[in-house]
Amino acid sequence: MTQPTLAHQKVASRILRYIKGSPGAGIFFPTDSSIQLKGFSESDWAGYIDTIRSITGFVVYLGSSLISWKSKKQATISRSSSEVEYRTLANATYELLWLIFLLGQFKVSFHQPSVLYCDNKSALHIVANLVFHERTKHIEN
Repeated sequence: MTQPTLAHQKVASRILRYIKGSPGAGIFFPTDSSIQLKGFSESDWAGYIDTIRSITGFVVYLGSSLISWKSKKQATISRSSSEVEYRTLANATYELLWLIFLLGQFKVSFHQPSVLYCDNKSALHIVANLVFHERTKHIEN
């Protein structure tokens, strides 16, 4: 923003042409929807059989509108389903924090806290317990 170049102008023009050319496409925000971020995380341990890599995925809603999602093969091989779910929770948390910051820049105020859902009890125990655990020291995020 402080030193835009010709390349930046070309990209901005392309984005504006796309928006102008597709007026029917967009995200619908109902007026009766609450302004709350809700995230849902899920993973598949060793989903890629040939490489033993896991799949990470999450979605984030603003009220009832889907605004962010991701599904990706993890870069590392995890030792357990708990580790995979924990990494997925960490990635979803990073996304939620970024969206909170971004919406704050747009002066959007929240009346309810953001929520992140996970279906793996052992990963939730790792997150909830702030004490260092010998069995989880290999997890880096």
